[in-house]
Amino acid sequence: MNVLFLALGAARRRAVVEESAKVVADGGTATVVVAMAKQWKNDPFAPGVTVLDSSLLHRDELLWRLERLVVYRGPEFVLRRAFGRRGNSAVGAYRRKVADRFHRRAFLPVHKRLRKDVSSRLIAQHITRAARPYEWIIVSDQRSMPEAVAVLNELGPKSRIGVAWSADHVS
Repeated sequence: MNVLFLALGAARRRAVVEESAKVVADGGTATVVVAMAKQWKNDPFAPGVTVLDSSLLHRDELLWRLERLVVYRGPEFVLRRAFGRRGNSAVGAYRRKVADRFHRRAFLPVHKRLRKDVSSRLIAQHITRAARPYEWIIVSDQRSMPEAVAVLNELGPKSRIGVAWSADHVS
């Protein structure tokens, strides 16, 4: 059984860790999609459970690649060339004071306003491109519920994926 856990809110961390371990122990595969991997660093997953940070799904998107080039990589290259040995400290200061602030305060709000459905589309693409087709989507918290609905809408009516609140309800 191939199961995808949507755990974007991180409200039921212990339950997700235990249920994903149970799926793997029963001979299945489990992939857990999280919003921020930092929130899960103290919750060790069982071997065989794949944890996928939803921000990694965005890295191939053109808008994110352009922002990375213009805001991060280009100026960091110039700072390293201009400051020589002290370039790494200049890059760190630039990243903290300018680039990260721009990313949080300008880029993310505009991106969310313009591309509301992008996360669900990227998760749906991950589901369709998986080497082994997913049989179940486990919606593990309240924040993941609207995303699960949007993912199912993206997949269309012909998808054979079941939805459950807990892995205990999966046969």
